[in-house]
Amino acid sequence: MLKDLIQQYRSNPRAKQVLGLFSVNIIGIPIGIITSIVVTRYLGPQGYGDYKFIQSIFNFAIIIFTFGFFQAGNRALVLNNDKQKAKEYYGTELAITGGLFIIMTFFLVIYALFDVNIQEKQLSNFLLFVIPFGWVFLLLRYFETLFQADNRIRMLAKVRLYPKVGFLVMSAALYFIFRNIEINRLAVVWSFYIGTEVIVYLIILRKLNVSFKRLRKRFIEIWNYNKSFGLNVYLGSLFALGFSYFSEILISYFGADNSGVGFYSLALTFTMPLTFIPNTIATTHYKDFSKNKIVSKKLLLITLGLSLASLFGLWIIVPPFINFIYGEDFSTVIPLNFIVSFGVIAYGFGDFFNRFLGANGKGKALRNSAFFVGGSLMLSSFLLIPKYGEYGAAYAKLFAGFTYLSVIIFYYLKFKKSTSE
Repeated sequence: MLKDLIQQYRSNPRAKQVLGLFSVNIIGIPIGIITSIVVTRYLGPQGYGDYKFIQSIFNFAIIIFTFGFFQAGNRALVLNNDKQKAKEYYGTELAITGGLFIIMTFFLVIYALFDVNIQEKQLSNFLLFVIPFGWVFLLLRYFETLFQADNRIRMLAKVRLYPKVGFLVMSAALYFIFRNIEINRLAVVWSFYIGTEVIVYLIILRKLNVSFKRLRKRFIEIWNYNKSFGLNVYLGSLFALGFSYFSEILISYFGADNSGVGFYSLALTFTMPLTFIPNTIATTHYKDFSKNKIVSKKLLLITLGLSLASLFGLWIIVPPFINFIYGEDFSTVIPLNFIVSFGVIAYGFGDFFNRFLGANGKGKALRNSAFFVGGSLMLSSFLLIPKYGEYGAAYAKLFAGFTYLSVIIFYYLKFKKSTSE
């Protein structure tokens, strides 16, 4: 397996891109963990929970208020081979992003002013302070979606890595400079977080050299792509990703404070490496999948073995790491991580079979599986979180993960049966 990957890396530019992006994702994990250590020590459990709660609101908002337009632009760029036309698509999508930001801002302001939970947690004014910078979250989705379609992997890697590095540096500075100063700590952290994102994104945007020529014509094209493609993907994402972020928000509504949001978010952070193995292996074999009618047993066993080894390693490392680095105040993260890790492993293998079905053009199966996972996560979250808080969210993640895996395997077996007849 390792030999095959090395050979692909040397001979295949696409494999180089995949491994390069994978490396950036891997590097981003320790950077994110170190940053979380600094931020949690600076803010404490409740303050860190407030920080992650506000972040979850924006993550949820950009799922709702994109309406499929970024995916429509993605489709337009995939089918395009003209460089000038690509610049015009980028420019048109940027104009659309501005319009989406206005709509999102309107609803978030209403939410900040009238939501009871926001008022009780005393975060209304702070949310109003952050909302004018909400375009940063939309711009990240703009980059993520369009760069993949246009094969700008290096630019995508920079978008993913540079803000994390910048925020780590700024977080370390705020911890050592501001820790003994009486100041609104949440505002300081968010100012540094948004500041690093703004600087990096504006530099990337300038290098893109977008064009606003033929804006009306390109908008009509993207609108048509949205009707035929983008809106369908949006509805799937609304269920699959939207309810994932909604679970974090829901924890806040049934807790005395937002510390549970922070604990659950940290538990998820530590399980991120578990998804990389099946995703990366499936990505490197994506073209092979399109030519095969069955997943190789050898490949599946290798993926399973590496994933299980990572899972056991996670269980060994996380408890002493949490106790020693984060302290007793964050001990709740340990059992949460144990529960969530099962669900994340299931999600990872679901994505593995998802890629296989996608390579074979089974879009309807992918859409239906997104509905199932979103519905199961929503139902289990509403049943479990009100009574069990962050633990309820962890069990909901577990249930949804195995629901996703079961549904996607069902569609895989159905596909396998249809090709063997």
